[in-house]
Amino acid sequence: MQLFTRNVMMMGTPADIMNYSTDMRAYVEDKTGREIGLWANLFGAPNGTMSYTVRVEGFADLQAATAGLMEDPVYHEKLAAGQSMIGGPSMDTIGQPIHGEMGDMPPVGSYATVTRATMANGRYMEAMGWGVEIAQHVEKVAGLQTMFLSSVFGGFGDVAWIMVAADAAAADAATAAVNGDPDYLTSVNGAGELFIPGSGHQSLTTRVA
Repeated sequence: MQLFTRNVMMMGTPADIMNYSTDMRAYVEDKTGREIGLWANLFGAPNGTMSYTVRVEGFADLQAATAGLMEDPVYHEKLAAGQSMIGGPSMDTIGQPIHGEMGDMPPVGSYATVTRATMANGRYMEAMGWGVEIAQHVEKVAGLQTMFLSSVFGGFGDVAWIMVAADAAAADAATAAVNGDPDYLTSVNGAGELFIPGSGHQSLTTRVA
């Protein structure tokens, strides 16, 4: 199972962005028969960025699930109606879990801390191994499942760690526990050569529908 994500930067009032995005999510979910998660990016992304996520078996499965949308006039009408709210090109990615189970979609109200980096050329195997080890360590320290994924489609060599918390307080507690753990800090400090300098990025997002 893989994770498909579409990131869309929206412009407009928060209410307009939410109304349009939730309507589009519900329509696509109904037409494809797949559970679609809608996430509002809070930190670490341009304001108004919304992310749609769905679990797929791969590109062929995604293509089969969405084939009907390409011939659906209502879908294209909805896309056209939202064009004035789009702040830039959307981006689609697919990630392959290396550690952690996809399981059920986190419920509405969940918070996800997403940490990204790009592996250094010639260090992929070491970086992958370290990525799994640090995910396992974070799980022990934070008490929350942490999934480690590599990019199937997206930036070459990109990887991501996704830690999901039930609410904002749990997300805060997990972040404080990890950032205050000396073993975590020591491990991160020693992994510098495994990743491209400056490629690290962290964001916080919440599922809204």
